[in-house]
Amino acid sequence: MRVLRTFAPLAAALLGLLAGAVPAGALSAGAVPRATAAQAGTATYKVWHWNISGHDKHLGKPDHIVSTVLGSLSFRNPDFISVNEVCPAQYQAILKGLQNAGWPQNPANFARFEPMPHATADLCAKTPGSPDQDPYGVAVFSRFAPSGTDRITLPPDGQRARKLLCVPIASKPGHPRFCTTHVTYQAATKQAQLDTVRTRMEQWTAAGDTVIAAGDFNVQPHDPLMNTWYAPSVNTPDNGCDAQGNHCNTGMFRELDDLDPICSGWGEQTTEGLLAGRCGQPAKVDHIFAAESKLVSYQEDAHPISQTACNNNPCSDHRIVDATVIVSTP
Repeated sequence: MRVLRTFAPLAAALLGLLAGAVPAGALSAGAVPRATAAQAGTATYKVWHWNISGHDKHLGKPDHIVSTVLGSLSFRNPDFISVNEVCPAQYQAILKGLQNAGWPQNPANFARFEPMPHATADLCAKTPGSPDQDPYGVAVFSRFAPSGTDRITLPPDGQRARKLLCVPIASKPGHPRFCTTHVTYQAATKQAQLDTVRTRMEQWTAAGDTVIAAGDFNVQPHDPLMNTWYAPSVNTPDNGCDAQGNHCNTGMFRELDDLDPICSGWGEQTTEGLLAGRCGQPAKVDHIFAAESKLVSYQEDAHPISQTACNNNPCSDHRIVDATVIVSTP
């Protein structure tokens, strides 16, 4: 839903401190100034994420998927971009397209790619077998020049080297640190990988960063594995305590679609598959998280993509996810 929703507790506190400030919830998404002080003590950032199925749907080729990505980015005009399952040639084509469009403030320092080599298959190519010579991976692009890079390998799942990739932006309000990840779907390792990502986010938040993490987490909001992610304030029939008051959320984060009235506490579907989600929707496994303590207002949408964009074939089995978030700054 394209409505910028105010996170009431922090918004009220800020308004009490800032006489004459405009309530963030009163601003339309289109009117919010991006990556600038929306009001004293806050900053606004726009985030875009997509798992593009770069190997499964495109065999690593920079075909229609690249023009579809660039077209969406031109329309949405985000500050931070997360791409999952992107092959090297596709990454380079997106990078070049963003440079040609004049999107980054520093064309020589705005993009990062981290491969996730497969143990037994050569992906992003037609060569059968291993080793994985040009593996797909995760990528981030930042409108603002990163002041560093975090490349973290998650606990092994025996199949591919899953990653957490982050860029801190020391020059921007609130010291944002933008991350992408692609967590395993294998049950035996999923919790360990989720715990690694969450712990890092908690540590960076405690150190004063505004951490925003996007990606395909391969887990749905109502899964008990996410109880240590979602804050206790998220407590709805589709994401919260059970009837006996057990299995409650105990974390420090909000997912930027958890206020969506389509499915309160859960949000909108992000996949096109048969796996069931909540509120009569297919699954939601793509998320954008931020610490509750930093949030003033936020909204997120998931966008289906017409097959005509990719030569009458599915571009991906995931939807594009974009969000606008207003955060408090020191």
